[in-house]
Amino acid sequence: MNTPSLPGFRNRQGPAEQAVSVKRMEPSAQAQLGALGLTGFIVVTVIATGIDAGIFPEKLGHSVLPLVGFFIGGLAQLLAGLFQAQRGDTWHATVFGGFGLFWMAKACLIQWVLPATDPALRGDVSGLFTLPWVFVVFVLWIGSFRIHLVLLSTFTCVLVVFVAMTISGFTGSVIWNRITGWSGLLAALGATYLLAGQIMASTWGRQVLPMGRFLAPEEHPET
Repeated sequence: MNTPSLPGFRNRQGPAEQAVSVKRMEPSAQAQLGALGLTGFIVVTVIATGIDAGIFPEKLGHSVLPLVGFFIGGLAQLLAGLFQAQRGDTWHATVFGGFGLFWMAKACLIQWVLPATDPALRGDVSGLFTLPWVFVVFVLWIGSFRIHLVLLSTFTCVLVVFVAMTISGFTGSVIWNRITGWSGLLAALGATYLLAGQIMASTWGRQVLPMGRFLAPEEHPET
């Protein structure tokens, strides 16, 4: 359904139209908030999994993660998810909206719940918190098979992160914690590539970075 444009304004939605808007310093009618969601994902994932990988000191997690997790990893992704829902993109809306809520809740968990919990039970609390997300991420991972290879590779790392994080929580295993960390950093690397692809497409007016072909066959209408 075509919507009428206001006088003096054109309906700018695609990458080419957005690129023209950038060059002319004019507002685009529909900027894509997916890049904002990816930014939130990258920032919080690098910090959180960098600590799990042993790159950053663990003590920084309690001072940095609640703030970064709630606002950057949580709020930014939630806003992106709501925008994707408005566009009718169920997969991205679930990813950004779900991860946004995850990080908002985890920030509260780190800030208030875990410090007040018996130290002997903190691992089980963390494991129980992430366990249901393994099933959610698994479903989203299956859905990524229909998008492109870069997203599939990135989400494979995300799935490994949640599985390893759950096992690490219940068992206290340092090895699984390190797997969580390095898998998360790989996921952040993939998300950075996705972010670069979106930003460059919006400013150059065309797809610049290859994302890989669809893995599922094209649907053909029945004859």
